[in-house]
Amino acid sequence: FATYIHLHCREQLIAAVVKKRAALAWAHAVVVRLMEPGIPEAEFLSLLWEIGPSNYADVVDERDINKLCGYPLCSNLLEKVPKQKYAISASKNKVYDLTERKKFCSGYCFRASEYVRAQVPTSPLWLRDRETKPSFQLLPKGT
Repeated sequence: FATYIHLHCREQLIAAVVKKRAALAWAHAVVVRLMEPGIPEAEFLSLLWEIGPSNYADVVDERDINKLCGYPLCSNLLEKVPKQKYAISASKNKVYDLTERKKFCSGYCFRASEYVRAQVPTSPLWLRDRETKPSFQLLPKGT
């Protein structure tokens, strides 16, 4: 009987590891897809369920490396990227770190990407089948 329990636990552990690896591999494939320009909105929104916050950060970084706007729904090339790391606003008496902002073609794309990033689930990818899929929203244009 003890051997049966041990074998059953071992099988469950192996199944869990296989499921985890498959989910991580799929998330990597989604990252690669989101690096491409011209992603349709519906596809983008459906793929958000398949990745975690670190995957979304990878998408933004990889698009930046490829000189594409970091927002996956934007196909603009990054041109005239500021060299400075900080911007000073005399009117607001503030210093802004531009490290992340430089990865986007516009203020809207930066805000839209941050809006989406905040919705990306933080739960483990391989346990998502036990959760209810949320309805992801995009930042309205012109905001």
